[in-house]
Amino acid sequence: MKNNFHRFIILFTMMLSAVAEANAQKADKLHAEDGLFNHLSVGLSYGLTGAGIDVVMPVHKLVTLRAGFSGWTVGDIRFKAINTASEITQAEMVEDDAVRRSKMVDKVELAIEPNFWNFFVLAEVHPFKNVPFYFAAGLYMGSKNFVHFGNTNEGALGFLYDANQKVEDYNRLFRTNYPPIGLKFGDYVFTADERGNIDVRMKTNAVKPYVGIGFGQHLAKTHRVSLAVDFGLMFWGTPKFVLNNDVEIKSSGKNSGIGGAISWLKAWPNLQIRVAYKIF
Repeated sequence: MKNNFHRFIILFTMMLSAVAEANAQKADKLHAEDGLFNHLSVGLSYGLTGAGIDVVMPVHKLVTLRAGFSGWTVGDIRFKAINTASEITQAEMVEDDAVRRSKMVDKVELAIEPNFWNFFVLAEVHPFKNVPFYFAAGLYMGSKNFVHFGNTNEGALGFLYDANQKVEDYNRLFRTNYPPIGLKFGDYVFTADERGNIDVRMKTNAVKPYVGIGFGQHLAKTHRVSLAVDFGLMFWGTPKFVLNNDVEIKSSGKNSGIGGAISWLKAWPNLQIRVAYKIF
């Protein structure tokens, strides 16, 4: 009796194993089935476009559609910027009270605040059935402002505004071309507004085409979890520095070469890793 019971347990276990294996094979086959919107994965990503969340669905046996949101924000990056008033030597202007006051300050602390967010829709073409390689193209849409520059002491730069007004009046009256008074950032000069603040943004396009390549899977064939790595370029136009009234700040092109670097930075690189979970 005892031996028969043991045989029954062994036979029952073997039957369960066979059924489980058959169901697993069936599930794997269903899991890898091609179709339109018949699978869905949710992913988390991190890279040069920031941290993100997205969803992926197949729209063809070779094409998947990925849509989501990504972005990043970083705490203030502070540095000392040179006050260009110290470079004024024209006697008539130096004798002016506003210019004299501005020349008494050598450097002013500025803060850079990076803040960049976008929604995106990407189509990904997987040309090889058994190789997890793909091409990606689509659009990022969102923030125009890549970074913001501002003084750390609110309303404290009224003396720079007054001095710059004096220079503008002098240029207009005597038809001269003296550069503005403000704070240097490479070959740019950031001027203060009437409230005594520096309020400058590095501005890009709101709609940014994207092309790239990737390696890995966004929709796992036989598992729930997948991993992929992307590399691409987000074309955001030629960045420019603008004041809070959207007036563009022109580069002098004489000092650090930041203006030259900005002029060719028409695309932002993206290197990104993504982990996804396949819901169905």
